[in-house]
Amino acid sequence: MVAPHLTCQLVGGVLGTAMVKAMTSRENFDKAHGAAFVLLQSDSDIGGAVLGEVAMTCLVTMVLLLGAVNAKNRSPLVPFMVGDVPGTCLNPARAFGPATVSNYWVNHWVFSVGPIAGGLIAAALVRYTQLIHF
Repeated sequence: MVAPHLTCQLVGGVLGTAMVKAMTSRENFDKAHGAAFVLLQSDSDIGGAVLGEVAMTCLVTMVLLLGAVNAKNRSPLVPFMVGDVPGTCLNPARAFGPATVSNYWVNHWVFSVGPIAGGLIAAALVRYTQLIHF
């Protein structure tokens, strides 16, 4: 089940970016390097970017796991709690699509490693909190 889901996420990211490219002028698309991911200004920004990706992905994932998936704490308001988190990628497919279509791969690993690490940390923390509560 994981492989088809990952494949669909990546293909969706590429198709979405291809649609954006088709709807915008070439100049604007090229200027924005695909228009869907943050460009790091220098190599000194990498550490902060990775930490930001890990922290925000961990936070959003924990809120979703504890507030939407956990039957005890389930709330219909969870999407409003996490729906407007700005400034981070949160999803490697969201960075993969623009990088593929614009062929811009500089520091792309930050937007894959950060969210994956954040998701794994969130899953471990949620598992740990459930173990100490039950």
